[in-house]
Amino acid sequence: MSIRVAHIAKRCRVLGPGTRAVLWVQGCPIGCKGCLVPELQPFDGGIEAETEQLARIILSAEDIDGITLSGGEPFCQAGALVDLINKVRSVRDISVMSFTGYTLEQIMSAKDQAQMKLLKCLDILVDGPYVETLHSDLRWRGSSNQQVRFLTDRDIASARVSEERGYQIEFDVDPEGRFLWAGIPPHGFREQLAASLACSGVYLYETVEQVPQGKVEDE
Repeated sequence: MSIRVAHIAKRCRVLGPGTRAVLWVQGCPIGCKGCLVPELQPFDGGIEAETEQLARIILSAEDIDGITLSGGEPFCQAGALVDLINKVRSVRDISVMSFTGYTLEQIMSAKDQAQMKLLKCLDILVDGPYVETLHSDLRWRGSSNQQVRFLTDRDIASARVSEERGYQIEFDVDPEGRFLWAGIPPHGFREQLAASLACSGVYLYETVEQVPQGKVEDE
């Protein structure tokens, strides 16, 4: 099975408890006003990657505590993500967290079989649409209407952490020299950072931006 992928990071500490691999999927139909990553909304962006290949990349990071699914909208590719999770967990039983622009109630009422299977795979769900007027510095949330739901007891020790405040962003430079960032930023962060870097002749490439056309390479 394949997943339309925007980006994958093998290690991240700002999108869930502990150190996690993060998979940003491409495509979202919700279209929240002021979306933090509008470039991930088109379904024709990113690249197609096989779940077997993605599982190898994730498992090559031996020191991670879990996987976080972001996007884009993970629940639009629920079936393939279930396949990916099963492949990873057949080797290593680790935590799985997902963001979604849908509410848990919407997912439950839709009764989509693939989405229900994905829900059953999750330990943590951050649900609800991004609301620009409610932009928040709550941990792992873009706006205060969103909820962090602990669906199993695996990560319940992180419940207190999820209520902390303060923006957390990670920066990196990839092997091709592109400047990267990950996390949920303050309002206006992207524009201000890009402008500041441009003054020094550096141009921003975001971890959640579309991956250039081609293959996802195993590292």
